[in-house]
Amino acid sequence: MERHFHEELRKLKEKLLRMGVLVEESIATAVKALFDRDAYLPEEVFEGEETINQLEIEIDGDGHGLLALGQPMAVDLRMITMILKINTDLERMGDHAVNIAERALLLVKEPPLKMNVHLPEMAEAAQKMVHDALDSFIKGDAQTARSVLKRDDEVDAYNDGLYSQLTNIMEKEPLLTKTGLNLVMVGHNLERIADLANNVAEDVIYMKQGKEVRHRIEI
Repeated sequence: MERHFHEELRKLKEKLLRMGVLVEESIATAVKALFDRDAYLPEEVFEGEETINQLEIEIDGDGHGLLALGQPMAVDLRMITMILKINTDLERMGDHAVNIAERALLLVKEPPLKMNVHLPEMAEAAQKMVHDALDSFIKGDAQTARSVLKRDDEVDAYNDGLYSQLTNIMEKEPLLTKTGLNLVMVGHNLERIADLANNVAEDVIYMKQGKEVRHRIEI
């Protein structure tokens, strides 16, 4: 019975990792569509959303099934709980990737901005946070997880600067209002993706060290 439980737990982790890879790919594709002004790439993101959502449902069901039937030890209970939380965060990241892809599709029809609003740097930083957060989960590496937390402020600063710059642009160039508003929403979605990566990192730290670091509180 115990061997069967741990085999099912291993499969659950593998399914979550598969979902993580798909979410990373979805974000990267959405960002590429945005910067390349590609009207076809967003469709790949929309198609991938169905697979991500299906995995989210399966992981949720499998995880709760293990909780109900497996009588897990404390360490396994914490692992399953963490997987269920990360599962939810990954599904939300996928939603934000879809939102970015939708904006990319709209922006193809609008004139491009000539000014540097540091959006590429923000996108790269957010994607790096997602990658490192998932890597910290795979390796059980609290140090990598803490490095993710330190970069959250960087993405927030990019987003604040983006909003300020775009507001100025829209005031001076009313014809760029649609472009500016769409890019503001792209920034918002990237900022939310970074926040969700932060959640994953916090869960890894709690799992490995038993320390609560949400809201920068440690116990």
